[in-house]
Amino acid sequence: MKADQELRSLKRGLKVLALLNQTENVSITELARHLELPRTTAERIMLTLLAEGYVQRVPNDKRYRLSPKVCSLAGGFSQDCWIVQAAGPMLLRVTEQIGWPLAIAAPSSDHMVLRSTTDSSTSLWLARRRVGAETPILNSSSGLVAYAFSSEAEQNVLRHLLMQSSDPYNRERAANRQALDLLIQPVLENGFAFQPPPNNNPERSIAFPIFVNGKYAASLLMIFITRAMSSATVIEKYAPHLRTLAGQIGRAASAHEELEYDSAIPFPTFLSGRAPVAGFAHVPAIGATHTPTGGAA
Repeated sequence: MKADQELRSLKRGLKVLALLNQTENVSITELARHLELPRTTAERIMLTLLAEGYVQRVPNDKRYRLSPKVCSLAGGFSQDCWIVQAAGPMLLRVTEQIGWPLAIAAPSSDHMVLRSTTDSSTSLWLARRRVGAETPILNSSSGLVAYAFSSEAEQNVLRHLLMQSSDPYNRERAANRQALDLLIQPVLENGFAFQPPPNNNPERSIAFPIFVNGKYAASLLMIFITRAMSSATVIEKYAPHLRTLAGQIGRAASAHEELEYDSAIPFPTFLSGRAPVAGFAHVPAIGATHTPTGGAA
């Protein structure tokens, strides 16, 4: 198509939607600066998207975010989209309370893809992960959860896919069925996963399954620093509440509703502690994967 046949206003509107998908929410001033537009132009584009229902104002704020209606533009990603929309505000509030970033990752082929992250809402010195970053399914906490809580038929298909993966962790672990079963068994018993070894990354994660309409759909993660907090402390102080939160996200996504902040979930405020917890001494200190792109899932 020739340049003079393109609709510049449409291209700008699509760029706004793409930016919101990456940053989760943005102000008019930030939008204008990011897209190098006059502020009045950026405001007109945003107000048009608002009038059409594709964006919404963040409550008590001058920022904007995508609305659930945008899911209709991408039917193939509608389930992930509903999960992100349902969980977004709640994840931000919880991150503000606990200090540690939260994320949502979903499977795509032989990798887990980061769909949402609250990295920008924490003041901790952590690697910033971008939406869309990928990690191998069998070398990530979120991926182990995805495999463990898929149906037997889905696992069989996925294992054959992973055996042909370009990632060595996926190939080697999928090829050894007995070793893979041993890797997955604790995930099924505990209901969560840490990343399998080896892992020398100081940033790690714990992941929980999100079920939509009774079926695994995505993984909820909390990223933490091992020098500040042990895996045993994470299990004792955070795991029960993360499990509850994952359940609430799944129910809200099933109903196509946005999850409201629930202060009844007694998440602890920011804490650290490396003292072993009775009954959890056997838990390995393993966690989130880290890639050069900044993705961790």
